[in-house]
Amino acid sequence: MLNRSKRSWLLAALTLAVAAVTSAACGSGGTVTTSSGGDVVVKIGLLPITGAAGFKVAQTKGFFKQEGLTATQVNLRTPADGVPNLLNGKTNLGALNVGNLAQAVSKGVGLKIIGTTYYANNDMSLFAMKNSGITKPKDLEGKKIGLVQLENVNHAALLGWLTQHGVDTSKIKFVLVPVPDMPAALRSGQVDAGQVLYPLAQTMVNEVTAIVPNMMESFGAQPVQGYTIVSGKFATEHPDIVAKMQTALKKANDLLATDPNATVAAVHSLTGAPEQLLRASRLPAFGNDLKLQSSQEQVALMMKYGFLDKPVNLASLVFHQ
Repeated sequence: MLNRSKRSWLLAALTLAVAAVTSAACGSGGTVTTSSGGDVVVKIGLLPITGAAGFKVAQTKGFFKQEGLTATQVNLRTPADGVPNLLNGKTNLGALNVGNLAQAVSKGVGLKIIGTTYYANNDMSLFAMKNSGITKPKDLEGKKIGLVQLENVNHAALLGWLTQHGVDTSKIKFVLVPVPDMPAALRSGQVDAGQVLYPLAQTMVNEVTAIVPNMMESFGAQPVQGYTIVSGKFATEHPDIVAKMQTALKKANDLLATDPNATVAAVHSLTGAPEQLLRASRLPAFGNDLKLQSSQEQVALMMKYGFLDKPVNLASLVFHQ
């Protein structure tokens, strides 16, 4: 069991990588202000999760400063807080995972992609307790599976993976379980299998078996999980500022892609999770390749399973100055 201090950071830090990371927007351009030193102030909607490491690195390593920007952090309580914050101009910059981005745009929300936030890194797994009797995918038929978000990319990816492995998914009941509650749901038998996110999954590594090791494998190596975004109106009104933010975040991703220690340090700073645990965990990957083709395949799979109302062309959302 987790002690009180460990549970506190898990409750704060582990919000699904398959859910929206930070924010979305359509109507507001956002107010631009300057600091006392003359830098443009950029307001970042931020949740303390592993995938937000690039935002933290761009701040702490001075990459924003190099572009004449001063980044300020707007702490979000939940992913849903990001939407109204960008709409009312409280934030200028955020992120959404591929599924939530497509769903928002399909409903008319004006967004622009300015880069990648993070990639999946063989860390989207479905676990069962070792004493559950579930040892192979076919054993999931007739069972209850807990997911941290329903009717989204990871749900669709899991349905596709199970179908490819001969599982009749119509015989499975999928239920929503909050990220920090998943271990207890598994241990109590509330669910027979569940999606446990890292580094939380690392804390119960001796108790569980990965029945689906990587539900995202059909999308290739390290597919995009989150895109960094601004509102379309902000991009139109302030393309020079957006380009500077884009440059700073690219530098951060380049560092994270080549220096595992920088990733651990940034995630530790964001979440408070012990560095030893983070080094043993499967953390997100980082880079600047938008991987639009594989992300478009994610969108297509959501369409196939009825999780998206209409097609969304991700390439049309990419910001170009």
